[in-house]
Amino acid sequence: MRSGKTFGWIIALFLVLITAIVGFNARAIARERASALVINVAARQRALAERYIKDVLLKVDGLQADPEEDATQLLETAIALLHGGEVQAVQGADATITIHPVQGDWKITAKLQQERSLISKLLEAGNSLLASDRGSPAFDQQLMQLRIIGAQVSSITSDAVGEMTKRIESSLWRLVWVSVALGLVGALAAIGMALLVKRIAAQQAIQFRSLVHNASDLITVLDKDGRVQYQSASVEQVLGVPASDLVGANLTEWIHPDDLATVTQAVDSLLQHQNSVARIEYRLRREGGAWRHVESAMSNLMLDPTVKGIVLNTRDMTERHASEEKLRVLQAERSSLLEQTVQATELERKRVAAELHDGPVQHLTAFDVKLESLRDRVARADSRGAESLVDQLQGQIRNEVGDLRKMMIELRPPMLDERGLPAALSEHLASIERDAHLACSLECDLSGRLDPAHEVILYRVAQEAMTNVIKHARATRAWVSIHEIDGRVELRVRDDGVGFDPAAISVSPMNGHFGLLAMRERVEMAGGTWHVTSGQADGTIIGAELPKGTRAS
Repeated sequence: MRSGKTFGWIIALFLVLITAIVGFNARAIARERASALVINVAARQRALAERYIKDVLLKVDGLQADPEEDATQLLETAIALLHGGEVQAVQGADATITIHPVQGDWKITAKLQQERSLISKLLEAGNSLLASDRGSPAFDQQLMQLRIIGAQVSSITSDAVGEMTKRIESSLWRLVWVSVALGLVGALAAIGMALLVKRIAAQQAIQFRSLVHNASDLITVLDKDGRVQYQSASVEQVLGVPASDLVGANLTEWIHPDDLATVTQAVDSLLQHQNSVARIEYRLRREGGAWRHVESAMSNLMLDPTVKGIVLNTRDMTERHASEEKLRVLQAERSSLLEQTVQATELERKRVAAELHDGPVQHLTAFDVKLESLRDRVARADSRGAESLVDQLQGQIRNEVGDLRKMMIELRPPMLDERGLPAALSEHLASIERDAHLACSLECDLSGRLDPAHEVILYRVAQEAMTNVIKHARATRAWVSIHEIDGRVELRVRDDGVGFDPAAISVSPMNGHFGLLAMRERVEMAGGTWHVTSGQADGTIIGAELPKGTRAS
């Protein structure tokens, strides 16, 4: 941008210089033409004076002549030479021209003033001769006086014309030298302009090569057979090979076999249409065997004499392709998660309905039968049998109340709302130790209550992790810890079970590991991170971190 502005200013100055040179020459030539015209007019005065004398003599002899016209022209010309004005053209006819007064040289001005004075005397002498008779004794003396004054006019006119000629010759020589000097200046300016243009072009070429070589996009030129004629240096960043390794090679050697037919077809179609453009995505082999996803804008410049090839502007799309693929998988996972969530909800409802049917409903039905039996015994006054039956009914009612309370705690532990996460986890681990005979421990250094949503997420992650320990780990001990670290809350669930290979089990709803996916989704949707570490016979560690959100008061 800066070089372009500088170049524009220099072009403008060069044009101003050329305009000044041409304008000066034109003005100088016009001035010299005017000076030459004045010399011609001044030189004519001698001829006019001689003609005036001749016309006076002809009229004295009685012949046809008009000395008055000659006198008028002599006097008007003399005045115009001193002060400027219109005079009759030198070539004659009736045309008139305007001349400028002679200025700048006192010698010429003095001679022109003397010429005007002599012309006035010449006209007085002519008038006196016209008024006298040829036979008069003074005629010859008056004629001699007329001829002498006429000779003086011719002499002074010649002197004035000579001075004017010297002046114009001097001006012409100055014009020649100035023109030569201006010509040299113009030539030097032209040479400087050419050197500057060459320098700017070289700088722009260097800038263009630097842009091409350092651009993240690949610039490739192919011949009609697909061989690389030029390759930008940026290919080393993308493919891991220097540009020299590609020059002379066929591009098809680097294209993925599955994409080769598509690229070949696009190039063949491009060759059939001059100056056409095509866009295509394909894969290029990187040094080491990895494949890079790229997109090329191909232009057919075979007819361009500076290129003579197909130009490929190629951009590395690997990261975008990976992001799109990751987004596609994530969308699929979320869709499947939604489906699994709906299924899990329905399964939970079925489980609750089944437990209610198989437990409390059946038991209450049995209560109804036993109550009917109790009524019969009371009616028969069998107090001992009635008392035993009441004891049985009371025991069964207590068991049902316990089972219902356990079911309610699993659905939503009241301890979580009343006393917070540590108390709820402690109660849950105690029930596991009691029912599953698994030794459990809890470490917690929370300084206060967390955000309710975060407490629920961490509780469900720990609950699901402990369910997996009971079902799959075959562990004898489990450790649960909750710590605050740099403004975040970290939950860790560890066991000493058999473990598994996380790489062999993709955390995806597609493979049936819904519990792991549910844990990860819960944590990540809350802005946290989730991870699992496990190995054969090394146990398993499930970790979750969430930003610490305090409970609103």
